Amino acid sequence: MRSLALLFTVSLFCAGAAVAAERVTAIGKVIDAENKAIDHAAVLVYSAGVKKGFSRFCPTCYVDCGKRTFTGADGAYSIAGLNPDLVFNFLIVHEGYNTTFVKKVDPEKGPVETAVLQKRTSPENPGQIVRGKVVDRKGTPVRDALVEQQGAIFGQGRSFGPTGWIDLIAVTNSQGEFEIAYNKPLDAAIVQVSPRGMAPKLATASTGPDRKTITVTEGATIRGRLLQNGKPVAQAEMGLSTHSRFSGETLPEVRIGTDEDGKFAITNVPPGRIWYLYGKMEALAPRGLSAETIECATKDDGQDVDVGDIPVRPAYTLRGKIVLSDGKPILPDMRLNIFSDRVLDSQTLILSPDGLFEFKGLARGVYSLSPSVKGYEVPDTQSRELLIEGAVSNLTVLLQPATPMKR
Repeated sequence: MRSLALLFTVSLFCAGAAVAAERVTAIGKVIDAENKAIDHAAVLVYSAGVKKGFSRFCPTCYVDCGKRTFTGADGAYSIAGLNPDLVFNFLIVHEGYNTTFVKKVDPEKGPVETAVLQKRTSPENPGQIVRGKVVDRKGTPVRDALVEQQGAIFGQGRSFGPTGWIDLIAVTNSQGEFEIAYNKPLDAAIVQVSPRGMAPKLATASTGPDRKTITVTEGATIRGRLLQNGKPVAQAEMGLSTHSRFSGETLPEVRIGTDEDGKFAITNVPPGRIWYLYGKMEALAPRGLSAETIECATKDDGQDVDVGDIPVRPAYTLRGKIVLSDGKPILPDMRLNIFSDRVLDSQTLILSPDGLFEFKGLARGVYSLSPSVKGYEVPDTQSRELLIEGAVSNLTVLLQPATPMKR
């Protein structure tokens, strides 16, 4: 990738977060795999989230997002004036190295985890490389857009997952350009482009020496309000996920919090997609509440989709017991997960030695139970499926010793 001409600017698109009384400074260091300091690595505040409660802003739309600095000869850096109520994801970029993230940075807890950059060698075969340029609808280059691999295309075949990629992630430079490479020739790559303050986009770009243009847009807005018996449900969290679950077509879940009036607005939603909108169990279950799932569609950029009032009702509770067929107690720190089969929502708990469990905050629907007990498995995969239509108080899940894997 060409050298990034990074300036000390703040993205003008970013929305304002609550102004903190005192700002904080993040300090850290960037080194290579041989523990040598890396000079002039760019460190960007890419996204942020709240320490307490649920954020009402998109992760890249805080005032602090877009702040950046460079490391010195000793690899050290500092970023001042950060909001102490937030945690941050830092993006580290340097020509000749793979891009990396330092996640969940809390400057109040002391120095940032040291970032280790791995050397990157660009393949000589252009059939292994996708070269692209990200622009907005006016043709203006979009800098600092995140480009992540989503799949590789070989003729009529496709491969998904991280295996085989030289670059799992790239960042556009000041000209909007990026390069992402595979360890063998391929026809094209499916990439997800995530510009700050704009809608993410899935795009298919062919390999070769020519640079392919990918146009990103502002996207649509989805808004609504959570109500229980006509009263707003504040400090809850909404989730938004794509209806399609096919590999190469799915975008990451978006989370947003409700304000004191129970209202929420999800900005920069890609157009031309169908979505599931739902109240997150993590936020509603402790209150014994659940919200119905809403289907909605975004057709055009600039569209404002108002789903109206979403009713919140008392939720169902699932109680039961994990039983081991050999009668042994459950080891410490074993887990049980419950997943909604319709949307990207789940709960996890630690099992007690007697195997008793309780999940609150369940709406009517289909769920999957997934025990994680070392050395044991569910004998019948169908027994993991649950249709919740009311409270359940006596569910028994039998686990048997796992069948040894053949080598």
